[in-house]
Amino acid sequence: MIQDSSVLTLSDGVSFQPLGIGEGAVVLIVESGQLFTCNDTTSAFLAAVDGRRIFAEVVDGLLDTFEVSADELRSDLAALAADLQQEGIVRAQ
Repeated sequence: MIQDSSVLTLSDGVSFQPLGIGEGAVVLIVESGQLFTCNDTTSAFLAAVDGRRIFAEVVDGLLDTFEVSADELRSDLAALAADLQQEGIVRAQ
């Protein structure tokens, strides 16, 4: 479960490449060769995951990007982070 104090980072062997504004991004899991395409929300979230900031700071940093309340954004990004963690794309420290 992702907590406000969780520090997220890309998992080892995961490559993240933004494609440009409004273009999303791609994620490659090198070991398996799995390639994922990301929508703008996932792209913005993964770009903000740096292994230094806690989850709450990532959410606060993205508040201006999305037109939703802080609580809704926190909930949506926590669910997204849990899905990405399950896929092996991010890990919590």
